[in-house]
Amino acid sequence: MHVIRATVLAILGLTSHMAYSETVIKVGGYEFPPFVNSKNTERSQGATLDLIESLNKIQNDYLFEFYPTSSKRRYMDFEAGRYDMIMFENIDWGWKDYPVEASKVFMTGGEVYIAYNRPERDQHFFDDIAGKRMVGILGYHYGFADFNADEEYLSEHFNILLSTDHLRNIRLILINRPELAEVAVVTRSFLGQYLNEFPEHKKALLVSDKFDQKYRHRILVRENAEITADEVNRLITELEADGTIDNLRQRYRLKHID
Repeated sequence: MHVIRATVLAILGLTSHMAYSETVIKVGGYEFPPFVNSKNTERSQGATLDLIESLNKIQNDYLFEFYPTSSKRRYMDFEAGRYDMIMFENIDWGWKDYPVEASKVFMTGGEVYIAYNRPERDQHFFDDIAGKRMVGILGYHYGFADFNADEEYLSEHFNILLSTDHLRNIRLILINRPELAEVAVVTRSFLGQYLNEFPEHKKALLVSDKFDQKYRHRILVRENAEITADEVNRLITELEADGTIDNLRQRYRLKHID
């Protein structure tokens, strides 16, 4: 009888713990290497997925789960309530009219321009970006366009090809076909990872010294969600203190930018 009672209490205790720890927080994420990378992989991976895993390890109040969306669809999915939090974001990337709270800045980075490295080209090649045949990512907000991601606006004001594949954009530059693309806008950290994997391509690329934009990454949280931006800040501070954030920077070549 005592054994049965002990077993029942143990089960009840486990059930109570599970109920307490299962406040599920859906975390949206879209193709944005090295933060989310789903191309040519069986499952999404990257800094966002690692950060979600780390958040789940340091507490039992919330269960953070990844919700895959796209750069263009992320606003519609947010409005539909499919997720309540999104990482490595910026209010200026189309979020000003949405009910979100922003965490503190916890990571920096940026986007640069790349071109094929011809003998006659130097950094002045990037002075007139608007006059070049460009390639970028559908749904992204770029500095050269004043963060306007509307496709009609971009096609009207710039000679730009929009794709959904960061790797393809780099390779479009490497094939040296100006009629296809002269300049690509790429995340500096992803470019660093690419060149680390393919060092033989370093000499073939001219990389701009100037940034298209500098990232000041925050986590955006839905107002009145089960978790607040203040609570997210507390968890991020804990991950900064235990070295997790620094490890993410090193793993994904996320160099600090002032």
